[in-house]
Amino acid sequence: MTRDLSDPERLKEALAGKGYQPARSDVAPLFALVATGDRDQAELASRALARLGSEAATAALARFDAAPPMERARLTRLVGRVAQKRRDRPLAEWLAGRIADSDEKTARNAALATGRLGDLVPRADVERALIARWPSATPPLKRALAEALGKVGAADGLALLDAAQGEPDTAADEQVRRVIDEARLKLSRTLGRQSAESAAIRDDVAPATPVRVVAHCRHGLSTILADELQRHGATVVNDETVELSLRAPLSGMWAARTMLRYGFPLPVARIDSRREEELERAVVDAITSDAAWAILSRFTNGVPRYRLEWADAGHRRGLTFRVAAAVAARRPGLVNDPTATLWEFVVRETGRLSVELWPRGLADPRFTYRVAYVPAASHPTLAAALVLVAGTRPDDVVWDPFVGTASELIERARLGPVRALIGTDADEAALGHARQNLAAAGVTAELHAGDARTFRPPLPPTLIITNPPMGRRVLDRHSTGPLYRTFLAHAAELLVRGGRLVWISPRPEETIAYATPHGLRCTYRQRVDMAGFFAEIQYFVKR
Repeated sequence: MTRDLSDPERLKEALAGKGYQPARSDVAPLFALVATGDRDQAELASRALARLGSEAATAALARFDAAPPMERARLTRLVGRVAQKRRDRPLAEWLAGRIADSDEKTARNAALATGRLGDLVPRADVERALIARWPSATPPLKRALAEALGKVGAADGLALLDAAQGEPDTAADEQVRRVIDEARLKLSRTLGRQSAESAAIRDDVAPATPVRVVAHCRHGLSTILADELQRHGATVVNDETVELSLRAPLSGMWAARTMLRYGFPLPVARIDSRREEELERAVVDAITSDAAWAILSRFTNGVPRYRLEWADAGHRRGLTFRVAAAVAARRPGLVNDPTATLWEFVVRETGRLSVELWPRGLADPRFTYRVAYVPAASHPTLAAALVLVAGTRPDDVVWDPFVGTASELIERARLGPVRALIGTDADEAALGHARQNLAAAGVTAELHAGDARTFRPPLPPTLIITNPPMGRRVLDRHSTGPLYRTFLAHAAELLVRGGRLVWISPRPEETIAYATPHGLRCTYRQRVDMAGFFAEIQYFVKR
C-alpha cells in the first residue's frame, strides 16, 4: 500500500500513532496543522516536525514574519524544541530576541524555551531581556518570565522577583505568586553556591551534648553492628537498625564497617500522614526544630544546604516546594539545594511518620580500596560481617576459594595480624580485579587461578572465608547444590583441626546437611539480606 498522508484525516491518524517519522512530503500539511489545527493537533504536528531538526526550524523561521499571532506563538514553540534538542546557538539567540515580541503568547513560548537552554545564549543577556519584558507583561506572561528567571537569572533577576511580590496583579494571582516564590528559591540557591563551594560537614568535632544517632545495616547484621559500636552504648532496634548516643566526633562512626549509613532522628508529631497538610506541617516542624539546627550548626562549616527525600513516595515536587518555602521563612539560614547539598532530610511515611537527618556530603573513607568490581562480588559491609563473625588469630592462614574482588581478604587483613592470605578463583578477570583492590588497600595476598573443589593451598588453612556463587549472576541456581556438596567435603579435608569455615549459604539447611558428615559443626547462623533475596551466614568448626 502506497504511503499517502495528503488527506488531513489520515495525517491526523498517523500523528496519533507511535513512532511516526514525517517524510518531506508531510512537511507542508504538518505546518498547516500547526497554523490552523486545534491545540492538541498543533502540538502533535509540532512534535513531529521537531524530529526533522534544522530543516523544520529553518522552515518555521521562513514562515514566522508573515504568520498571524497564534501561528507565530506555535512556530516559536517548535523552534524552541529544535534548539533544545540540537543545542543550536543561532536558534537560541533568535528565541532570546522573541522575548520582546508584542504578541504575549510568542513572548511566553520564547521565555520558556530560553529558560531551558542554559548557556547557549549568555545568561546575562537573557536575564536583561526577561527583565525588560516584565513591566508590560500580563500575569500569564509573568509566570513564564519568572520561571525562566529562576533557571537563568542572577542578582538582578532576584531583585526584580523580590520587588514583584508587592505588585497588585502579582498579589492577586495565586499562580503567579507560586511561580515567583519557586523562582526566588532557585535563584537564592544559585547565588549562594559560590559560598557553598567551601562549605563542608565537619567530622572532627564532637557534639556539644550527646546526640541520638541511628545506624543502618543490611537486614540481619544489626547485632554485629551493635558490637562494633558498643563503646557508644549501641543497642539493637530491629534487624537492620542500631541506636546509640554519640559523644565523640562524627569520624568515629566510620569504625563500624558493617554500617551502611547513619543519621540523626528528629522529633516528629503523631499525625495522619495521609492528610497532606498535616504531613507538610510535621515535616517543616522537624526540619526547623532546635534539635535539627543544633546538629546542622555544630557540624557544618558554612551554610547548611539540604535536600528533601520522600523515601516512600517519589519526588512529590509540589509538596517539596511548599516545605522548602516554609523552612526558608522560618529558618533563613537553612538553604534547600538538591544539587550542592550537604545534608538530606529523609521522610518515611510507612507506619509512623519519621524524619531523619543524614550527613550526605560526608565522604565515607572505609572502602576506598574498592577500585574494581564484578557483578557477583561481596558488598564490603557484608565481607566485613563475615570477618567479624570469623574472628582473628595471629597465626591464621586464610583461604578465600571464591575470591572475586578480594573484599574478604582485605577486610581480614585490616582487622588484625595474619600469617598468610590466599585467594583463588576460576575467573581470570576476577583475579585481575582482586589484584587491583589488594594494591589499593596495601594488602599482600597470594592469588591463584583454580577450582575451589580441587585446589590445595600451599599452607593448610586455619580459616576458610568466602561468599560463594549464589546461582543468581554466576552459575545456574540448580548447579549450586552439587558445587556446595563437593566444596564442603574438600574444605573439611583441608582445614586444620579446630579450623573455621565462615561463608554465606543460600541453601542453609542443605549445606549444614552436606557439611556435618565431614566433621564440620555449625555453631553460628544468621539470616541476612542479599539485596533481593535472603541467605545465611554460617560458621563451621572442624572437630
